Amino acid sequence: MRIQGTGIDIGETYVRKLNSITMAEELRQINSIEIKTCPTGLPLKNMDFFLMNSLKNPVKSSVLDGKLIGILIGPHWLYIPLQHALGVVFQSHEELKKGGKEVVFVYVAADRDEEVIHTLKRCGQENQIDGRCDMECFESVLKILPTDWLAVPFEPSSASDVRAQLISSYRSGIFTLAFVGSDGKLHTKDGFKILDEWGVDAYPFTQERIQQLVHQSLHRASNQCLKSLLTTDTRDFLITPHGKEVKVADLKGKIVGLYFAAHWYHQCQTFTPVLADIYNQLKEQGAEFEIVFISSDEDRVSFENYHRTMPWLAVSYSDLKTKQLLNKTFEIEAIPGLIILDTQGKTMQTEAVELIYKYGVQAFPFTPERLAELQSEERARHASQTLEKLLVTNKRNYVIAPKGKQVSISSLTGKTVGLYFSAQWCFPCQKFTPRLVSVFNNLKETIKDGEGFEIIFISSDRHEAEFLSYYETMPWLALPYGDEKNKELSRYFDVRGIPCLVIVGPDGKTVTSEGRQLINLHWQRAYPFTVAHLAEIHKEMDEEAKSFPKTLRHTGHGHILHLVSANSGGGPYICCACDEQGSGWAYQCIQCGYEVHPMCMQVVEKEAEDHLKLHDNVQTN
Repeated sequence: MRIQGTGIDIGETYVRKLNSITMAEELRQINSIEIKTCPTGLPLKNMDFFLMNSLKNPVKSSVLDGKLIGILIGPHWLYIPLQHALGVVFQSHEELKKGGKEVVFVYVAADRDEEVIHTLKRCGQENQIDGRCDMECFESVLKILPTDWLAVPFEPSSASDVRAQLISSYRSGIFTLAFVGSDGKLHTKDGFKILDEWGVDAYPFTQERIQQLVHQSLHRASNQCLKSLLTTDTRDFLITPHGKEVKVADLKGKIVGLYFAAHWYHQCQTFTPVLADIYNQLKEQGAEFEIVFISSDEDRVSFENYHRTMPWLAVSYSDLKTKQLLNKTFEIEAIPGLIILDTQGKTMQTEAVELIYKYGVQAFPFTPERLAELQSEERARHASQTLEKLLVTNKRNYVIAPKGKQVSISSLTGKTVGLYFSAQWCFPCQKFTPRLVSVFNNLKETIKDGEGFEIIFISSDRHEAEFLSYYETMPWLALPYGDEKNKELSRYFDVRGIPCLVIVGPDGKTVTSEGRQLINLHWQRAYPFTVAHLAEIHKEMDEEAKSFPKTLRHTGHGHILHLVSANSGGGPYICCACDEQGSGWAYQCIQCGYEVHPMCMQVVEKEAEDHLKLHDNVQTN
């Protein structure tokens, strides 16, 4: 879910720029909160009022005359998110001052918004809200403002009217950064977005300046090379993990990967070791290949510590301008990101993270011709796929049972087999495994004679003790711990995350890689997971839905929920009651995007009895 109508884009790009995945993940849960604003700008230069500095001393508004003004509007009562938003602007302000570019920044506190508060509480983010009185919250913000920043006073006074007018005129979201010119005319309300895309090069933040930057960007793209991407007027080198300088010119003639990452994001922590393994293999083979790390870390120490875990080069942490330019040039909206440049410095691949996960070292040199070869080989392997080809090695033709007994892989031929990629350390796995155990046991009791269903655990556990402990909770088969097939199967089935349940049919061909989702949606009813069987399930669900009430009120939400299907405004969703995936029919709040499984509905009292009867009827059917 995303915040709509905000001055800040709470998406992956904003995640990188705020350098706080936690904040972004929390705020992203606020859905469809619209802030009503006045469409016209207010001529600031005509206003006469008092501001205050961080020491609470009064400052006449005339100090703003003839100045470019940055107005940051944000809730003082969302202190932690506001700190992150301020941090972005503080850093940019320092860069502006170093460049001799003057901007006077003014903080404007936004009143408590009951809809935002309600939504935060509903999404379990009540800890974001500062429960102190407004004046205490405001004074906490004053304490962290730089001495050259100003603020509109919060206490009841004539300034309150000014504060309300500024919010009405310039606010475009929960957090807004507006720039107003020396003539009092609005330059933009999209200051956060502009700083994210262009940095302080966007000064004075007018549309004309943005257009200039766009044209410059297009020119650079048409003349792209390693020098234009990685050097500046004052720097022609990159740095090793231990701080040694390496000339950019030394990379000439090599295939280069630009690696966008940060230590604080778990997906980067997962991918970096994978990429390092591939990099080291290629270096051992003598490949002309190099990687350059472009960091989104929040401080130099974090950058240096993370870089030391990597065997490749990096753009200096202090070179924010180059990092912003690279992010803009390659439209990096999520990390980790890996861009592959050819030997001339031209862009060859923009989604190389996927290629590394899917093909590993075989993806090199990442040319279209090489990828076409790999895709052809992959199609051939899948066409001739059998269970034995998937699981048998030169050293092993069996899988193990819970008590260590060996079970011949050939004995599984003709059965439907689930390949369960999982690990004890994975919280979603801990949540899903008991459900899968229940489904497995029920299927073992109910499937017809002549059919067969087995599951094989493919471990991603880090230690054998973890594997053994986790496997004790499972009633099915497993590959031995550390087996060579573990990684091979993960790559073959393009497993990006766990838990993952791949279903292989009686003929040894892949039925679906979405077994987990199907189990969550339909439990044992999903068996045997075929397209034809799922079509029958959907028909049955459509029939059941004919008896569902068209609207209900759910105890967990304030608005009326409407019954929707995939063909009437619904689709895949995460149930807000049980946090599991849903598909097809749902009860949905059109205003908020709040969605609940029909079977998870807990309606308000006046509707509870009727809904309970409906629930019983559906369960009976």
